[in-house]
Amino acid sequence: MKNWLKTNKRKLFPFFAVFLLAGALVTYYINTKPFQEAGSIGVLENSNKSTSKSSGSNSIAVEKDNPFNHKNKLKEGDVQNYIHWMSHQKVKADSKWTHYKLTPERVDWLLQMVKEGNYEHEEVYVEILTKWQKGNFSSADLDHNRVWTLLNGNVGKAYGVMSEEEEKEYLQNPNIKFK
Repeated sequence: MKNWLKTNKRKLFPFFAVFLLAGALVTYYINTKPFQEAGSIGVLENSNKSTSKSSGSNSIAVEKDNPFNHKNKLKEGDVQNYIHWMSHQKVKADSKWTHYKLTPERVDWLLQMVKEGNYEHEEVYVEILTKWQKGNFSSADLDHNRVWTLLNGNVGKAYGVMSEEEEKEYLQNPNIKFK
């Protein structure tokens, strides 16, 4: 057996490399699952309910009636991504990879979670979500860009707010581009 390994170890190297790469990809997928549920491009409208609770000081656990179907603790990056992805329904930008439908239930739930949590940029999230809760989307492009900047965005800066007609068209076809 040792002799066989010595003579064939160069042939075995690619198999071990593929095995390690597959393990790394599976680990990455498992650790980023909340973002993978959104897909690379698409509109998500799921409203399954979750009932897990936890007592973390820096992040809030998901509570019942969660309109995002988020199953893990709500971290700062989750809040930023949800605001960012919902804003895509309202803004003009050259690139949009993910979209969550912006609903009153999602805004209310996320605002409640932010107020109950302890987030570094909590004031920004509360300001944006409070405006949206009141139906004020006139500066949605600026709101998008504030969160996009926190996410270190470099592609897809918003440059305007869509009209109602453009928004309806976008909801039917999220890949559409507006100038």
